[in-house]
Amino acid sequence: MVKKIFIALLSFTLFLWSKAPVAAITDFSTNYSINYQINKAGLTHTKFDISLTNNLSNIYASEFSLSIGSTNLNNINAYNSKGGLDPRIATGNKTTSITIPFKENILGKDKSQVFQLEFDSKDFAHQLGNVWEISIPKLQKTDSLNSYNLTLSVPTSFGSPSAISPTPTSKTSNQDFVTYRFNQEDLILKGISATFGTVQYFDFSLNYHLDNPNVYQVKTEIALPPDTTYQKVIYNQLTPQPDSIDLDIDGNWLASYILSPKQNLDILATGSAEINLNPVADFPGFILEDQNTYLTSQKYWETNNPNITQLANELKTPAKIYQYIVDNLIYDYGRLSETTTRFGAANVLDNKDSAICMEFTDLFIALSRAASIPARAINGFAYTTNSSLRPLSLKQDILHAWPEYYDTTTNTWTPVDPTWGNTTGGVDFFNFTDLNHFVFVILGQDSQYPVPAGAYKTAGEETKDVDVHFSTKKPKNQQTKLTIKLPEKSFSGLPINGTITLENTGNVALYNQSVSFVSDHFMLDKTNWSIPVLPPFSSHQINLELPSTTWTSNFTDTITLTSEFSQASKEITLLPTYTLILNNYKYAIIISFSIIFLIITLKITNKHHQNKQLW
Repeated sequence: MVKKIFIALLSFTLFLWSKAPVAAITDFSTNYSINYQINKAGLTHTKFDISLTNNLSNIYASEFSLSIGSTNLNNINAYNSKGGLDPRIATGNKTTSITIPFKENILGKDKSQVFQLEFDSKDFAHQLGNVWEISIPKLQKTDSLNSYNLTLSVPTSFGSPSAISPTPTSKTSNQDFVTYRFNQEDLILKGISATFGTVQYFDFSLNYHLDNPNVYQVKTEIALPPDTTYQKVIYNQLTPQPDSIDLDIDGNWLASYILSPKQNLDILATGSAEINLNPVADFPGFILEDQNTYLTSQKYWETNNPNITQLANELKTPAKIYQYIVDNLIYDYGRLSETTTRFGAANVLDNKDSAICMEFTDLFIALSRAASIPARAINGFAYTTNSSLRPLSLKQDILHAWPEYYDTTTNTWTPVDPTWGNTTGGVDFFNFTDLNHFVFVILGQDSQYPVPAGAYKTAGEETKDVDVHFSTKKPKNQQTKLTIKLPEKSFSGLPINGTITLENTGNVALYNQSVSFVSDHFMLDKTNWSIPVLPPFSSHQINLELPSTTWTSNFTDTITLTSEFSQASKEITLLPTYTLILNNYKYAIIISFSIIFLIITLKITNKHHQNKQLW
């Protein structure tokens, strides 16, 4: 007979392999029945019922090992029907290895070691602000796996999940728990992700440090966290206020400041963010008609690289691209330093074992664009309770990077996170959008600009400039101010020029704002203007020209401008043009004599010219 040491790995995934002396993995068959039971405090009690069966008559297993993707395991207990099995525990950087020695050698074909393993962990369920999030590992299929049954039990007080993936095959409940069951094949493809709650709230305080080392004035800008399909931002203050706020093609909110020579300027932005599981109702949907901007090759997104092109042709879809990256890149925790160099997509294919979130993101974008799938990058804040399972790689105030692809079936930008899909060992961050990702900037037309909050530092500064923490729902204040700049008096026969300004004086962005014009006397070709987006602290100016009237027109009119949240009026008096002469007769006399003098001078000059020709 041959002694075999059987080892299994559970690192948010299940792997099975053998240890010396070498044996084929099909020497054994394994059957798992696992229950994850979460209590009201979020502590998960996990119980494995394992059956390890000999497939040959001359072998037996002397021990069994699992590696669990958590460093926070307590109350570990292994046993079988005859008593305790005294497991050996080894804790690493990301995992806890449990080796279970068998006290009895069971020999013979179809004979089984039947045993149990139990432990508690705080790494599978988290209450994050208003939301409970649950992440259960996926199963990696191996030849020795015979069956895998998993149940997830959650307290009835959690309510119904707002999202759960994959779809459970059944649900049962009692007074204390709701239990979900899943298809084995679904758990091979992805782990279980469940969210109880639909909206997460964060408060933020962001500091920006600008300096102008030049001897001349410069214009510069900062990127403010914008609204997105899943994100609504509420601002409390922006001090000092900018000269203007503009939107770029990606939807970034760029606040402009004029800096004097040698000036340093510190800017503070505070507010709250609502992160939604479903698209925000008032965020305008759109069809991406011109996709070229999000398909082009750029630095770090080398779509024309032969390796990128070949791989993109093989993968073709966002789901397959995501899964390839999750399965093939290895997160390099050793690169988390202040001097991290961004490899880019092409280079990381040659350095698959040295990737951080930037490379996971860059490779997804490059492969997607090469496969004619519009894609872009996001830099922002991502909340994590375990930096080993869900690491943050951008060192400016611990930020994170993740990609988005444009879904042509829903006409929306869809966020995914292959980095965390990899580091959690297969938790589904493709089909399942969590509520922990807070967008600071969007990178589509440029792979390097704009830079996010936390990256605006002056030379030598190592200040903490990003503070984000859980909060509660904040009131939205939607208001505007209309300002009309037109002369109070004018003269007939001439057009009157001025401006209309709609200023957002509230704390949230406004969309599709309409400004309408009403007048009894001035008839305009256009009496309604639409403003697609008006971020907080911003304004939009409309040039206005009141058409000329007859030269004898004489009236006083009140023009009225109306928007959704404000109204403004302006009284204009129009005087006949002849009153300009009558009311200013002295000037009229001077002008008349000047004209007569000019005519006489021209005649004399002309006569003198003719006399010279006679000579």
